[in-house]
Amino acid sequence: MMTEEENGTWALFITITTVMELTRNGLIRNPMITFIASSTSQSEKYSVITASLIMHTIVVAIMSLAVLFGAVPMAKFWHAPQLDMLFYIYILRGFALIPCYHFEYIQHSRADFKGVFWGNSVRLAPLGIYTMIVYFLNKPTTLVELAIVQLISTIASAFVEYQYVKDVPLFYKKFDRNLVRKMLSFGKYTLGTSISSNVVRSTDSWMIGRMINLEAVASYNPALRIANLVEVPTLAITNLVFPQVSRKMRERGIEGVQDVYIQSVSLILALMLPMMIPFYVLSDFIIETIFTSKYLDAAPILRITIFFMLILPFNRQFGTVVDALKRPKLNFYLLVMMGILNVILIYFLVKSMGLKGAAYGTLISYLIILVINQVILNRLYKINTFKVFPAIWGWYKMGWDFGWRQFYKIIGR
Repeated sequence: MMTEEENGTWALFITITTVMELTRNGLIRNPMITFIASSTSQSEKYSVITASLIMHTIVVAIMSLAVLFGAVPMAKFWHAPQLDMLFYIYILRGFALIPCYHFEYIQHSRADFKGVFWGNSVRLAPLGIYTMIVYFLNKPTTLVELAIVQLISTIASAFVEYQYVKDVPLFYKKFDRNLVRKMLSFGKYTLGTSISSNVVRSTDSWMIGRMINLEAVASYNPALRIANLVEVPTLAITNLVFPQVSRKMRERGIEGVQDVYIQSVSLILALMLPMMIPFYVLSDFIIETIFTSKYLDAAPILRITIFFMLILPFNRQFGTVVDALKRPKLNFYLLVMMGILNVILIYFLVKSMGLKGAAYGTLISYLIILVINQVILNRLYKINTFKVFPAIWGWYKMGWDFGWRQFYKIIGR
């Protein structure tokens, strides 16, 4: 529907706003869930919720000012004339996301995901539906219109998610400044972790946009889009595991942490592997079918990104464990190291190999950090990484047995 330049502009817009949205995860979500999990009374939980909402609003106000003054310089930097208008619309969306995410974090802390599901559906589905409608009606659209659809669906999502947290007071009478200081102290590292993680994930696109052009970003982006689909199990299980780690540590000590890490990583890999094999073998066909032959340059990149998707569950769950056990500094320092390493590798490899160099640079960075974080987990919590692989087979066996039991129920035996 759009030119490669427009696709490249949208890809840059999405990667930058994703970093901003996940900044909230680091500074607001992780401290909020961690402190609620360790609260000993209902009033203490309500104090955490109120403090989080105030912090959230202040953070968004600061980010909005940065976007307001940075929109035009960023559009000029990437030679993307529509980018500044997209950012201005996003400022409004950023404020609309405050209640969306706040209600979502409350539900995460309860391990109740029904409202999260419906809220995300209302927030994310309309953009896809709108795109399909204008495509089949053969009507022209613009990037600005897409951003407006995002804004409207976000506002609607806030009303949906509120229905699932109406029993929780949003402003509790007791405001604890000391609690805010503790949460900020914890959150500054998880914030750094979130930003670093997503900067690492976006560095390749940003450097391609600067070192090559927007059309190259558009050619590289399809591989990342498909890789994001493969990553869905990682994100889903991370949300489930995060509130459980500190509880397992209290109940069973180091053995509980070992069990959570090995079972969660092995489950993610068990879910990912059946998707990854066809994506690797049929990469050319998949890219051509979804994105047309114009983007076939993304097929070899997809084959490379598949490999660092296999590494991601280990690195992601390392962060989940150390953050939940209030050791966010470790995760933060590792990701800063990875970010620096990633920039250096991508710079030299893009110069020598072009688009493929960006994917190889990211893969090598992930591998180096994988080795380091597994050594740390072994030293701190005696976690043996090699136990993950037999556990994958255990999940497949459990799934097979469950499938047969359901089959016998259906046939009445």
